[in-house]
Amino acid sequence: MARSILISAMKNEGPNVLEWALYHRLIGFGHVLVYTNDGTDGSDLLLDAIAGLGWLTHRRHSPPPGISPQDAVAAHAKADPVLAGAEWAMWLDADEFLVVHAGQRRIADLVTAPRGAEAIALNWRCFGDGGHDFTPPGLVVEGFTHGMPLDNPQSRSVKTLFRLTPRIAEFAIHRPIFTEGDEIAFRDGGGKALRHHFQFDRNKDNRPKHRVPEGRQSSKIGQINHYPIKALDRDRLKRLRGNGLDPDCAPERFDPEYLDIFNFNDTQDLVPHRDLPALKSAMAEALATPAIAAAHAECLARDAARRAEVAPLIPALQPYRYRRGGPPSPLAANGA
Repeated sequence: MARSILISAMKNEGPNVLEWALYHRLIGFGHVLVYTNDGTDGSDLLLDAIAGLGWLTHRRHSPPPGISPQDAVAAHAKADPVLAGAEWAMWLDADEFLVVHAGQRRIADLVTAPRGAEAIALNWRCFGDGGHDFTPPGLVVEGFTHGMPLDNPQSRSVKTLFRLTPRIAEFAIHRPIFTEGDEIAFRDGGGKALRHHFQFDRNKDNRPKHRVPEGRQSSKIGQINHYPIKALDRDRLKRLRGNGLDPDCAPERFDPEYLDIFNFNDTQDLVPHRDLPALKSAMAEALATPAIAAAHAECLARDAARRAEVAPLIPALQPYRYRRGGPPSPLAANGA
């Protein structure tokens, strides 16, 4: 039985799937549950191969008309038999990495850091393009180290590690929806209580609140390293894939103005580098499995071909690149 389960919905995330899955396995998730829909980059076959290791489950699905892929997965995942017996769960996208600061920097330390917590909302730390027009070789957590400061408004967004209890009515990508009633023990990234307004109120789109009150950002016990941009060619591929929260997967969210929102490179954060030796060792061990190595290589090859197709579009992004956030500079590392 896995005590903690990581949930995700993906499409065409092949180049980084293995790193993402192994990283979260390394920090203590007992099982990983991934739903994919209608992919074309070979990531489905890679996830099937990783599933052969025994700690990942891959489900294929096609969302029905009028339902966004991620909303469809939310309904499926809550009823998934893989969750039977688990105590904790978290939903992360393929561009999000949980970084634990509490204790020995593992899930077991995080769930006990705020004593008695039933849900822990951890703030985004969004990382920019690192000055890359084209995706560099290597790992995401190694190649992209400059991002926005914690006091940026985008850092108010959270992802939530939550205890699986009867109070959960629905899953959602940022945090679960709880049944109305008494407050639950909902804590922020500093271990402090998030009250009734955050727990039960909805946004205008009827989704649950996913931004902590202004000034409540904290990474004391953990944070979510969010890599929404990566290199500019990767940004263009996101537009081709579309928005997973939109029923029609409309691409408008990833217009050039997306760079205005997320492409900040003001501060350097090397905290994940502490786990690089163990992560690289886990990658090498997994790639010693022929099926994983072959599927991973196929994903990289297809990705390289797709990035070559969008390469002519990169110059058009240059005027939007650093309109709000600047390029990376050799600043003092935070927590290195």
